[in-house]
Amino acid sequence: MREGLHTIGEMARLNGLPVATIRYYSDQGLVPPVARSPGGYRLYDDEALARLELVRTLRDLGVGLATVARVLSGAQSLAQVADRQAAALEARIQELRVRQAVLRHAVSHGAGPAAVTRAHRLAALAAGQRRRMVADLISEATCGLDMDPGFAARLRSMVPDPPDDPAPAQLEAWVELAYLVSDPDFRAAVRAAFERHAADRASGADRGDPASWRRAEQAVLDLAGAALAEGVSPGCARARAVVAELVAVFADAHGRDDDAEFRRWLAERVRVGADARVSRYFALLAVVDGRAAGPDPVPVAWWFLSALESSAAQPV
Repeated sequence: MREGLHTIGEMARLNGLPVATIRYYSDQGLVPPVARSPGGYRLYDDEALARLELVRTLRDLGVGLATVARVLSGAQSLAQVADRQAAALEARIQELRVRQAVLRHAVSHGAGPAAVTRAHRLAALAAGQRRRMVADLISEATCGLDMDPGFAARLRSMVPDPPDDPAPAQLEAWVELAYLVSDPDFRAAVRAAFERHAADRASGADRGDPASWRRAEQAVLDLAGAALAEGVSPGCARARAVVAELVAVFADAHGRDDDAEFRRWLAERVRVGADARVSRYFALLAVVDGRAAGPDPVPVAWWFLSALESSAAQPV
């Protein structure tokens, strides 16, 4: 045998591929022998060994044999193949992330077969389609209602704008968000809340503005939140003092007097707003948008509602 030539067995030992695989590549013209031994066995040189290594690398990266042949013949550049393969892998990774998000949703929510199927269908939607689902929820909930212009504009601006390449946590939030906004009960609850807002605006029961409403909501998070964190009982004297301060803030925000009627009205509105699904909706929006989600306002709202109702018999 000529010096510097390798048998197919030596090629297998040096490269790590089975002899049968090397023989197949050789038969396909990808790694042709450079000579034959006196006994008719195939012989390969070091260039063929390097060629075989490239074939193995491309195959390990998922490149098809036809494309490998084009690269070896010079009909297609390695850079072109790498770019196209990277794009295909990215699409595959995204598909796997979607599957992972659906499975995690199923685990965390104890979902049954129908719910898993629905989550998978929603996850398969393009990002633009899921975004439209959220926009449609807001449009449906506010359609035909006399809303405060600033409040309506703020609602319309609260449509998520996810990145083109969402992180796994963002994708999982997308799946849950799409599942939530497609729930007829949730959509009906959101619509009912906005109808109540429009009715209050039309009757004059609510004469405030979005900025003052947000200040009042923040006051609840600050004052009632501190009381809750300290373990203050909603029925004690200190809780009544917190209620008095907060009711004054809300009365000013809504252009109302602090009286028994207003307190009943406020309690009803707090009860409507203390919906865990709405809180979850805003938390998911934050995750999708890549923002830090704020503290859950629901426990604080329920503490305030309990303290407000406990103080109902007290003079105002």
